[in-house]
Amino acid sequence: MGVIVKSRLGSLHNLVKTSKKFSIGFTIVLVIAILSIVGFFNSPYHMEGWGIVTEEAMGRQGLAPCLPFYCPNANHVFGTDDMGRDLLSRILVGAHLALIQTVTVVFTSIALGVLMGIAAGYSNTVVEKLSTYLIELLIIIPSMVLAAALIAIIGRGIQSVIIALILTWSPWYARLTYILVRQLRELDFIKICEAMGFSRTYIAYRHIVPNVAPLIFIEGITDSSSVLIEIASINFLIGAASLTSIDLPDWGMIVGYGIRYVRTFWWISFFPGLFIALTALGLILLGDGLSETLSPWLKRRWKLWF
Repeated sequence: MGVIVKSRLGSLHNLVKTSKKFSIGFTIVLVIAILSIVGFFNSPYHMEGWGIVTEEAMGRQGLAPCLPFYCPNANHVFGTDDMGRDLLSRILVGAHLALIQTVTVVFTSIALGVLMGIAAGYSNTVVEKLSTYLIELLIIIPSMVLAAALIAIIGRGIQSVIIALILTWSPWYARLTYILVRQLRELDFIKICEAMGFSRTYIAYRHIVPNVAPLIFIEGITDSSSVLIEIASINFLIGAASLTSIDLPDWGMIVGYGIRYVRTFWWISFFPGLFIALTALGLILLGDGLSETLSPWLKRRWKLWF
């Protein structure tokens, strides 16, 4: 076990040294992750970060923009929101929500997608047709529409957004897995295993999953920035449609609710939007660096541009 861990850490170290994109993206994501941990346990105004309107916050309500200590300043670096709560604390607390939602959607979608793709690509004709029809049906459903339906049924919250995105992203991974499995099942080592009498379940577990899962995982890391943007977009609409400030410190919801104050309290939407953009940039660079390192053809293609 120690040798495996050292090998993986060595591979990560070499990847950071050889790919500038990966190193920059890894640094950005690592900083955001550290900030999320700090914000979860000890943000500057911790109770306000979790959405509680304290007596101190109530004393900041109803004041005109840019009076001392209420717009961005030394005590409130990012200013306060319309409820008087410290915006930096809400952004730091919201960082772990953004990462948890993104990681949950990506990893769950990959797991379901791989299972669906293998079931479609390495089964009999009837199961393959039914599975592919189901995958195509799920692909055409827009995430926004599905999220709106789940919000109407379940209610507003993180769970509605996560379920909607899992249902719309997993079919794409299932489709990619299906294509890879169709290619793998025609190779000689799979044919030999079948001729030796091994069951389909054993072959899928022992040979197909190890060959498919790493490729899908890399694709998931590349797609994580898009997942983050979709989460923020759906939550933005929830926040924009809200009549009162939402206690949940989600970046997208804060931007959505704060957009109505953009001409006066501009910082309410600006700073969480900046964190969304930085995190998405880090994930994009992380995924691109990983893909280019593992794909020499893609690396040569990018060199034609830069």
